[in-house]
Amino acid sequence: MVTFFTACGPAGPRDLRKGERLIDSGRCADAIPVLSEGVELLRGSPPKVQAVAWNLLGLAYHGAGRPDAAQRAYWQALTLDRGLWAADYNLGCLCLERTNYAGGVDCFTAYATAHPKDINGFVLLGRANLYLAMERAGSERSRLMDNARRDFEKAEQLGGTAESANALGLISLQSRASRAEAVKNSVGFLKRALQRDAHYAPAILNLAIVLQRYADEPREALDRYHEYLALQPAPPQIAEVGKVARQLDLDLRITITSHPTEHPSLPPLVITNTSPPRQVQPAPEKPVSKPAPVVVVETRKTETLAVSTSAPVPPPAPAFRKPPAPAVAPPSKPSVNPPLSNPPAATIKQTVSAPAQENPTLPDNLVEPTGTPLPEPQKNTFTQKINPLKWFAGKPKKEEPAELQQPPPVAENLNIERYSYPLPVTPIPGNRKLAEQLTDQGHHAASRAEAMRDYQNAIKADPTYFDPGMALGLAAIDAREYTAALDALSQALANQGNSADARYAFAWVLGKQGYFQDAANELSKLIRTHPREIRAYLLLGNYYADNLGRPKLARDQYNTALSLIDPHSEQAGAIRKWLEQHP
Repeated sequence: MVTFFTACGPAGPRDLRKGERLIDSGRCADAIPVLSEGVELLRGSPPKVQAVAWNLLGLAYHGAGRPDAAQRAYWQALTLDRGLWAADYNLGCLCLERTNYAGGVDCFTAYATAHPKDINGFVLLGRANLYLAMERAGSERSRLMDNARRDFEKAEQLGGTAESANALGLISLQSRASRAEAVKNSVGFLKRALQRDAHYAPAILNLAIVLQRYADEPREALDRYHEYLALQPAPPQIAEVGKVARQLDLDLRITITSHPTEHPSLPPLVITNTSPPRQVQPAPEKPVSKPAPVVVVETRKTETLAVSTSAPVPPPAPAFRKPPAPAVAPPSKPSVNPPLSNPPAATIKQTVSAPAQENPTLPDNLVEPTGTPLPEPQKNTFTQKINPLKWFAGKPKKEEPAELQQPPPVAENLNIERYSYPLPVTPIPGNRKLAEQLTDQGHHAASRAEAMRDYQNAIKADPTYFDPGMALGLAAIDAREYTAALDALSQALANQGNSADARYAFAWVLGKQGYFQDAANELSKLIRTHPREIRAYLLLGNYYADNLGRPKLARDQYNTALSLIDPHSEQAGAIRKWLEQHP
């Protein structure tokens, strides 16, 4: 057999060795004709020898981006030698790439059973079970989630990886434990993942999301978002996370209150960004128990291909599409929620070398666990919120109130300072495409000053475009340049007068500048068009009580807000206490 697989042997084995060298050098397409010829020359050889040749040909097709041909070659290898674990591993990786998670479970179960001491096998089996659980519902989902948990726990017993700890952090959020315990366990696993790899992007992002969304630790969450944004090369969620981080930073600079409204959506939680090692089997006569060095082949396929370990390949099944992740608030701005995408392309070479650790490669294997959901925490946002009366905030009641009280007209008070509104001007449409480009450029600017310049240029390019005016107004608030904020928000309202966020922010800045009467007028307009805006009733009540000397009108606003929030919340109790103290 040694002579058979050396350059001195027959032509068939020589083709296999040459093809293997081409695969190792990354020239998979060049290896295909060489290995195809080797397969033909070895047709009369023992089945195990032919199986090795088919596995190598499958690797070449796989690396050349021809998954259908690779799948057929792997299956032919397994037909000839059902004990060829390298083909099981390779076919499992192909199933993960093509989102055929059931096929991946079958293949990696066979591999992990044959190699009970290999961490990689259990990590990949856990990954396949976890993705498959996302596709199912009810008891089957729970069963698959438990299977994934056991697989990752087995990997932890064997030494653990950043991916296994990260995955257990996600699975912890699905547990039936109390919310506090589930969140504590999740944070513990995610921090363990970062102890193993401080630059492991999925764990950094997941920890930030859990801290913000479930643990009510916004400042630590912001630090984690900044860590994620500083990673090099840039992770796949960089733009989306940048928006969330900027918004959270703005929230922490301004006193806020909880109320669902416009806000960038949090990105989905991330299962992994690593690719499993590829290995090849060169010599079937030697039993091997360890995978070999890593050679990453990146592919980005989403087609689902059903695979079974005991039957011919059935026709392709529909590709799985992940439902959108829950948003921090109902979106009026478009948010980017990437679909559940490709598990990594990885194939294997079975040799006698020791197992290599997985190399992070920044894919998009994204998923938000949606099984037994935890209670949604309150979601603090800015344009909801710039409300000084933070302790008057609350969640809307599920049932509609019988009647929403409209605020009475605000009487003019000539003894207070008033805002000089700009003269109405009909804007002339300009270059919308350029304005959109400049606005997007502002969103990604390195500094606030650069962002504000980009927004100003966008407004000049198309004065009828709402987004840059709104963005400039919020950036000016962050910079405490309130005069500029009023100008920008006034421009935004001229283009989209029904925007609750723009109207609320405009009213808040008016109050910040001491124009309380005008702020109350703007809030009254907001309530007439959006009668469920809790933040508007609260802020208007504040101005009536503290600045305009109208406690009766303040009571009216607080009573309406009280009818819209959870009556058992701490905020509702604070409002009732104020009402008792001001009969």
